Amino acid sequence: MFGHRNLSQFGAHREMGLRYWILAILYNKDATGAMIIDMMEKQSMGFWRPSPGSVYPLLSKMVLDGELELSMKENKKYYKITEKGKETINGSWFPWKTFIEPQNTSIERIIEEIENDVEYILEKADEVNKSRSARAELKKIVEKLKKI
Repeated sequence: MFGHRNLSQFGAHREMGLRYWILAILYNKDATGAMIIDMMEKQSMGFWRPSPGSVYPLLSKMVLDGELELSMKENKKYYKITEKGKETINGSWFPWKTFIEPQNTSIERIIEEIENDVEYILEKADEVNKSRSARAELKKIVEKLKKI
């Protein structure tokens, strides 16, 4: 169904998506490769976790391309976005800026986020009810909210 050419083009597109996502994560804060992977999983709400085999070679390539700088802190490699990396992401048509803009963490904004999450959970109620782990996690969250 897919020719070799199509598969290689898909890989290139996937790499570009990872590249921009990494730049967005590093825009305001330096991070290790493991931290970047964890942030991607968190930002995808646990739906996707990139493999180290995808992320670490790309980080090395981005250092060679001048988009990232590498430094050692506490015996760990930390990556930092360079001006060239910022130019790359700022020149992108994709809305990566939603990841790099400072987040409004006022209590009103947090309540709004919780309301949005509750609405989503209610829409997915059938799926949640079928999943024991999801029900258990929701019960933990409800208990935490009750303490507030």
